Amino acid sequence: MKVLIIDNTIDLDSWGSPELRHLAQLAPGVTIHTRRAPHGDLPATPRGYDRIILSGSKTSALDDAPWIESLHRFIGKALDESIPYLGVCFGHQTLARVVSGQSNVCRKAKTPEIGWTKIEIVGESDLFEGLPKQFYSFSSHYEEVSELHPSLKNFARSPDCANQAFQLDGKPVYGIQFHPEKDIPSADKTFAAKKKSPQTKNDPLLHAGQSKKYFNPSVGETIFKNFLKG
Repeated sequence: MKVLIIDNTIDLDSWGSPELRHLAQLAPGVTIHTRRAPHGDLPATPRGYDRIILSGSKTSALDDAPWIESLHRFIGKALDESIPYLGVCFGHQTLARVVSGQSNVCRKAKTPEIGWTKIEIVGESDLFEGLPKQFYSFSSHYEEVSELHPSLKNFARSPDCANQAFQLDGKPVYGIQFHPEKDIPSADKTFAAKKKSPQTKNDPLLHAGQSKKYFNPSVGETIFKNFLKG
């Protein structure tokens, strides 16, 4: 199975999306190809890939830039080719924009979610098969999907975000707002950076200092195994 990870990260030490690669490598027989969308490094075509995973990013979901326009065209082609897709955070917001063809389906969140977030499953989806109805995973977002195209069906929410996960028309095409790839070290790194930065030190943090209590590795492992199986 050939898996394409499109890396949208901005910080140099995150380039390559190593946490996403780690989870994708849990599936047997997987070959992973990672490309950098912000550098204009996308394949000529999505054909030949069995799965596509789109990473998060500090880039605003409301932005328009040449690399974002190229990314949208590429994802549109992947959907036309019926290639299974999983968008995480920025990748989730990107999917909503591509399907709707509009940027105003995303907005600044009334309450940003930074930290360990309680996710509640509110609909059926193969992606979450085997997970409990409520679980915790890490979030780090200031924007959210506010409107869903009729072809996108919501199946999870959190206390401050109505659209935590959705699926396209019963196809294996998913967006999730949270970060199931985040583990204890990466979560604590985010907490430390938020507290240190003058711009974010006063942001509300969810369960900071309690990563050992709320991190459950089976959440990310289950989601990625479900997406990559078959």
